Amino acid sequence: MPSPRASVDHAVFVGRRHGLVPALLLGLLLTLAGCGSSEEEAKAGAPSKDTVACRHQWKALEDEVGDRASRREPSALAPRWNSVAATTSYYANGAQAADCDTALNAQQKAMDDLTAFGARLRPYDMELRLRLVKPGAEQYAARPRPKPGPAPREKNKREQAARAAKPSDIGAALMTFTKQAPRATRQQGAGWEQARVVDLADNAAVARTIKDLRFLSSESSAYRACKALSAQIRTAVRLARS
Repeated sequence: MPSPRASVDHAVFVGRRHGLVPALLLGLLLTLAGCGSSEEEAKAGAPSKDTVACRHQWKALEDEVGDRASRREPSALAPRWNSVAATTSYYANGAQAADCDTALNAQQKAMDDLTAFGARLRPYDMELRLRLVKPGAEQYAARPRPKPGPAPREKNKREQAARAAKPSDIGAALMTFTKQAPRATRQQGAGWEQARVVDLADNAAVARTIKDLRFLSSESSAYRACKALSAQIRTAVRLARS
């Protein structure tokens, strides 16, 4: 195990590099600083029951992180989850009994805050929206074109037109969506960069980040195009299933 001083220095570097929230970084520093306090357990050659139980709790957090550190959509905030994954993995394998107090609670809160923040970003994430509509769009595009029915009543014309959308039209919409979604992300770039580093303990900063991303999205031609394409695809798929 590295020395407490080296562990603390590493924690400071990771925290600054990945924009960890202060509460999590503080908890990480405190627990790493006391990392060498279980010499009795080391001499005994086996962890205590309390230590094993603590590691199981950290393992549960590690399982909760799952694959979030490898997701590609911007609202997934993979760089931030990568830091969380590294922390939970470290403690799942090497925590001592004392590491299930302040550090564990701080880590859980940081994960909850990060999850909630990501949910607020999703409406502006066209790459995520593309991933969600793609299976239905591909299935719709592969179906035969329905035969035209009787002339619809005036109030049902719009629904009828959506229900009778050509598979080729939905296929073309999906192709355009696939090209425009990454472009929308680039046009929102400054907003996503801010989201990756904002201090989640600072409510004003978080609100400002959401507001900036909303503005950048409204100014993005690719975002507006993707939003319309998403609505077109979702409507056709929904009506086809009804």
